[in-house]
Parts: sequence; structure tokens; C-alpha cells
Amino acid sequence: MAEINLLIDRSRRDEELEKKIPLLKPVIRIKCGFLFEGTEIPRIAIVDTGAHTSVIPFRFWRNMNVEILAKHYTAGIVPGKKIPVNVGYIIGKLVDSEGNESKEIQFLSYLSFTNKITLLLGMRDLLEKFDLHLKFSENKAWLKEYNNL
Repeated sequence: MAEINLLIDRSRRDEELEKKIPLLKPVIRIKCGFLFEGTEIPRIAIVDTGAHTSVIPFRFWRNMNVEILAKHYTAGIVPGKKIPVNVGYIIGKLVDSEGNESKEIQFLSYLSFTNKITLLLGMRDLLEKFDLHLKFSENKAWLKEYNNL
């Protein structure tokens, strides 16, 4: 069972909102390294427990062997705003800066046609295979892989 260390990123600020709320704290994001099958350079992804499905920007999947199942769309918090996507299976593994890595995982993803989005790791077929541990008091976070992948 691998343990993958995560990064607690507090570097992003909302400067416009800070003008209205002067003591506003930075945005917190949990990030992880992700290595797509057939690649050598890990990509930084947001660990998004609010995303039911992972979202992959076009630049990452366009030259990969991807099993596309359907055309669809994804929508966020803005009502009526939709992004067209392919839905398909992609393969990769979670990695960290200390050399820890998960087993390769095939997971269902929304394959975006734009690069204007962030790489998001969602629950379906991926994060649901790990226990998520957060210790904000110690600035630590990690994923612990189940045995039954």
C-alpha cells in the first residue's frame, strides 16, 4: 500500500476579494503529482474531492492512447455554463516528490478540448481508491492506497 504525500498550497490569493475583506486568508488547494501512462514528467493536479469525475486538459490527453466512450459536457458552479468533453478511460498513477507512487489506475475522465482548465483528480475510479488524510495543523496531507486496486 503506497502513501502519496500531497502538497497543501496556500499561495493563491483572491486580490479582488481581499480589497473587500482585508484579513482574508489565501485559498487552500490540495495538490498531487500525476504521471500519465507513457510519459516521464509528472504533472501537478488538484485533488478535488468535490469533483465526481476527473477532468483532463487537452494538452495532456491529445496524443495518448485513450478509450473514448462518448461525447458529453461538464458544468461547474455557474448555471447554464457547459464545456464540451469526451468521456473516456485514461491510465496513470499518483506520485510525489519523495519517489512514492501508486499502482497504475485506469479511470473514467472528462477529456476537455481546451487547455484553459486545471488538471483535476476526481472521485470516480481514482480518489475513491484511497484514504485521504489531512492534518492542516501540521501542514501535512497524504493519500493511502487500498490493497484492492
